[in-house]
Amino acid sequence: MNNVRYIAILRGINVSGQKLIKMKDLVSLLEKAGLKEVRNYIQSGNIAFQSDKQPLPVLVDTIQAAIKKEYGFDVPTQILTAEKLQKVIDGNPYLSRPNVDLAKIYIVFLDQIPAVVPDIDTKTLGRDEFVIQDDVIYLYLNEGAGRTKLNNNFWESKLKVNATSRNWRTTLKLLELTGQ
Repeated sequence: MNNVRYIAILRGINVSGQKLIKMKDLVSLLEKAGLKEVRNYIQSGNIAFQSDKQPLPVLVDTIQAAIKKEYGFDVPTQILTAEKLQKVIDGNPYLSRPNVDLAKIYIVFLDQIPAVVPDIDTKTLGRDEFVIQDDVIYLYLNEGAGRTKLNNNFWESKLKVNATSRNWRTTLKLLELTGQ
């Protein structure tokens, strides 16, 4: 079988001193779990790897099981293909704005399309904006990521799905890591 390049995005490791994993140790662990050409990008759980084409849930289970066995904690994990990342990048509604500030763009990756998308109280938003497209939320955070209420916990509570966010720069770098 041909190897396919994937991106794993892990939620909540090495953030605020929680769920600490050294990236070189994680790379080694995932190689032992059967993934190939494992590389990381920054310390917050962005992993590029190759594997025989498998159903994405099998790859998620492989990564989560290896981390659980080695470190004793659960890490929400999503697997993205190059095609998925390219679709997310191409679909960004904020890029067509004049004078767009790319540093204010964040992408929330959902592990599935929400069954129901409730009305979001505009008081929660402040000056922040969002667009939900299937299993992706595009954020334009005018007040910055540190001040927004539109964080992963907010989306998970409203949409009843797992969420993991990346800034625009990281999202572009992840696509680059797939070789696209």
